[in-house]
Amino acid sequence: MDDVEGTQDAGAAAREAEEARREAEALRRDREKAERAEAKEAERARRDHEKAERDAARAAERRQRDADRRVRDREKAEREDRERREREARDAAREAATRLREAERAERTASLAQQRAARDAEKARRQAVRVAASTAPASGDAPPPADLPPGIAVLWRAPAVGRPGPRPGLSLEQIADAGIALADAEGLDGVSMSRLAESLGFTTMSLYRYVSSKDEVLSLMSDRAAGRPPATGPELGGWRERLEFLLSVQQPVLRAHPWLARTTTMLHAIGPGRLAWMEGMLAALEDTPLTELQKTGAIGVLATHALDQLRVSEQLTTQARAAAVGSSDGDAPDLGTLIGLLTTSATHPALVRAADAGAFSWDSVDQGTLDFGTQLILDGIAQLIAATAASRPQPQTTSSAPGMTADVSDPAVTLGA
Repeated sequence: MDDVEGTQDAGAAAREAEEARREAEALRRDREKAERAEAKEAERARRDHEKAERDAARAAERRQRDADRRVRDREKAEREDRERREREARDAAREAATRLREAERAERTASLAQQRAARDAEKARRQAVRVAASTAPASGDAPPPADLPPGIAVLWRAPAVGRPGPRPGLSLEQIADAGIALADAEGLDGVSMSRLAESLGFTTMSLYRYVSSKDEVLSLMSDRAAGRPPATGPELGGWRERLEFLLSVQQPVLRAHPWLARTTTMLHAIGPGRLAWMEGMLAALEDTPLTELQKTGAIGVLATHALDQLRVSEQLTTQARAAAVGSSDGDAPDLGTLIGLLTTSATHPALVRAADAGAFSWDSVDQGTLDFGTQLILDGIAQLIAATAASRPQPQTTSSAPGMTADVSDPAVTLGA
């Protein structure tokens, strides 16, 4: 009995143990299932979070690209607009400069035409006086001012009334014009008393009734070729505008007569034309704070520079004329060409660059503008005027530009032409 009960108790315990085992197994499976579900849910949440981050990053990158594109487009539009405005400003400046140069050129041309017309009118008047006069010996010239040297006195001799008839007399202007024509065509070496008399249809001895020497002829030629300066007043502007106008009018005259560089009387024989140019140049500086010595020195430096350039032009003209005699094509190398023949980039690189740029060519200078050297001198004068005005407690001038010192010991160097 006891054995049966023990067996039953053991079976029940075994069943309970099995039941407990199954429940534990079921619990384990449920827990594992829950863990797997939780892990799956966490993985899904992680993937969703990563996707959201990727989407947000792509959206941010897209927004950044759009912002960068808008910035680039705005910068491009601003740059194009700025370049367009700068281009329009440059075009407008060039157009204005072109119009200004054309206006200045037209003004200079009109001034030269006015001077030529005045000379032609004066020549016609003198011709009419000669034709109307009944008698007038060549020796009837009015005497020059007292105590003038002969080389200067001839420049101040009053115009003589020529003789009428088949062999009318000569005037000093006719002699000067004939000499100028010879010098322009053949250079100064082509001017002699015999050639001059021949061109006028007179004998050499008869020419000496009017002038005493070739030096007097050169004095007459220089003063006549230089002409008279146009009137310049405050309506043209300040001192610099007036000087630039006078220099621009003078420039074509010098180019037309390069032989003026070799007429030494041009520096020492003071005639009406010479004095008129000196007066005009000095008067342009009258409202500046410069001393009279500084004014005279300033225009002396300008004249010396103009003569230096004129000497180069005269030499080139003489070379070309000599080449025309000795060769069939008449070409003579200018300074730039000679430098190109004598130098290489290895031996003289700076000279080669300057020659290639046309720096040594007279033709490279724009005839409608003042050359660099003249502008440099004017800038120096402007600096001196500014410094002088600034050093005075109470400036006495309204001149806006400054200037430069010039130690010119010979006031006669201040040639206007």
